[in-house]
Amino acid sequence: MFLHLIRRTWFSLRPPKPSHEQLREVEVILSEKESALWHRMARADQSHSLMVLKRFDHETPGAPNAARAGVLLHDIGKIWSDLNTLERVAATLIGPRGERFRRYHDHEELGKIALVEADSDPITVETACGEGIWGQQLRWADRI
Repeated sequence: MFLHLIRRTWFSLRPPKPSHEQLREVEVILSEKESALWHRMARADQSHSLMVLKRFDHETPGAPNAARAGVLLHDIGKIWSDLNTLERVAATLIGPRGERFRRYHDHEELGKIALVEADSDPITVETACGEGIWGQQLRWADRI
């Protein structure tokens, strides 16, 4: 876990800006409401979601767009924690102490609520929560 935390922190400090091609792909995959949520994510989370989608697509060619949307939105609940990179590191190390750290740790449940409210496809919600066949593939792609 410690090595993963170091890599994640390093990447979060200097995330690449999504390319025009990547942004077009996001718009094709996501509904209007989902896209509005995705665009609220921190740049590091957007870049991370695109990297995870690339791994997911490589391992699961032909996955439905509903599952791919779940991949892009798997960390959407983190927007409600409103933590910067160093605060996220602290939340990971300290645990769910305080309201913002608790929201960070509860990001999957918060994301699920947001996706249901956005009228997302049930496959999108299931995948984003790491459930079902596509959710298992997401968890693999997110761990690498």
